[in-house]
Amino acid sequence: MQFTKALITGASSGIGEALCHLLAQQGIELCLTGRNEKRLQRLQADLQHHVPTSYFVADIATPEGRQKVSARIGEFVPDLLINNAGFGLYGDALTYDSDVQAEIVQVNVVAALEFMLAAGRSLISCQKKGVILNVSSSAAFEILPSFAVYTASKAFINSCSQSLDFEMRPYGVRVLAACPGMVKTAFADRAAGGEVLSRDQDEISMSPAFAAQAIWKQIQQAKPLHIFDWRYRLMVEISRFIPKKWVAWFLKKSIEKRYPKRAFKSGPKG
Repeated sequence: MQFTKALITGASSGIGEALCHLLAQQGIELCLTGRNEKRLQRLQADLQHHVPTSYFVADIATPEGRQKVSARIGEFVPDLLINNAGFGLYGDALTYDSDVQAEIVQVNVVAALEFMLAAGRSLISCQKKGVILNVSSSAAFEILPSFAVYTASKAFINSCSQSLDFEMRPYGVRVLAACPGMVKTAFADRAAGGEVLSRDQDEISMSPAFAAQAIWKQIQQAKPLHIFDWRYRLMVEISRFIPKKWVAWFLKKSIEKRYPKRAFKSGPKG
């Protein structure tokens, strides 16, 4: 499929930024969104010499920000939508306020769903073919204490993407889920609350450029679900044959090395 317009969320850093550069090399007009205006401005300045590039700032943790993105999708009608924005937090769920955990769901689940539906409606009503690519995670296949809400949010993305792919495919619209392993971005620093305590997983982490190339190949092949790279595919496959409590214990210990210990938040007093 040949693409003419792409809209990318979470475009200002990491995988999103790498995808912007890759798609610009393909001659695809870009519309970028994120929360950091200075980074978006710099990225636009770098890319607009190659392809028409626009950006707008939106905080998709809020209803107003999500409405802004959905409205832009309806105006721009991208034949390639990449839902890349997302975040997670290391630590037991009860060590965070409930509204903080709910924000993960708003960004990773609610926003992605709203944008998938907006893009599907826009493309089908205009009788255009297109692809919606959701950046998920290889963690979505596991039970992962100390990363519970994030992994659950990505499990939703995998399930919803595959179901919507069947629904929209007859109209020429594909919905794909990309499941990278660990990527060398600022994601882990944010998840750890500022700085990762241990980077012993760096040796199996991939670069944003590598992840972007894998995602682009998946888009070209229209592969509904793709775990990458081979090491993470192998780990997910092996985990199917190991008792879940053993896998959960191992993954929890691995996560616990990365962040400072946190105390439980107290609940409301009755």
